[in-house]
Amino acid sequence: MNMKRFGFMMTVPFVLLVGCGDGEELKTTVTDSEEVVETDAETETETGTSSVEDSGAEETETYESELGVNKIHMKDKELAITETMGSVQFTINQVQTSRLAVSQEYQDMFEGEEEVTVIALNMIAENTVDDTVSFHPNQATLVTNTGEQVTPDLWFSDDVGGEFLGKVKKEGNVLFFVKAQPEELTELKVVVDGPFDENYNQLANDRYEYKVDVTK
Repeated sequence: MNMKRFGFMMTVPFVLLVGCGDGEELKTTVTDSEEVVETDAETETETGTSSVEDSGAEETETYESELGVNKIHMKDKELAITETMGSVQFTINQVQTSRLAVSQEYQDMFEGEEEVTVIALNMIAENTVDDTVSFHPNQATLVTNTGEQVTPDLWFSDDVGGEFLGKVKKEGNVLFFVKAQPEELTELKVVVDGPFDENYNQLANDRYEYKVDVTK
């Protein structure tokens, strides 16, 4: 199982994640040296292929790998969610929703589901002082307009939270899997607990809530 999971993690950046900059699709800090280039034709990557499907007036980005086929529904790279939480600066700057058709080999990692909807939020957390701070945005709660309440899949998400031993900055994708179809999603509520110090004293509010529009 460990070997399968390791292989899966090497595949994830090409099929699930939001990415960190203009022109960079589905990447994490682990694979910053690699790039997926979108063209009208199918493009080879190290672990799979990507393509753009033309369905009349609308194009659908599709990414394929050993994990399965992931079709992007919507993405917004210009979210403006920013919060100062004591010494912590927190940002959610990107969101992406997609539908993943899971290959049979990996369905056991998704509780046997053949398809799942993936919600990816790119988060940035930075401690601005030398003191140690604990903050866990990668354990946020997400509530959809369709009535689902879920927490991130920590195994597939980037390590954005935890202890910040001084002036540390962490950035990456936090992934949620839901049952609703991407086109059913219109608004998400993201609930994040505030940071605390080494003595478990809250540095700001106990809880923060944000609304994210995911209409296409």
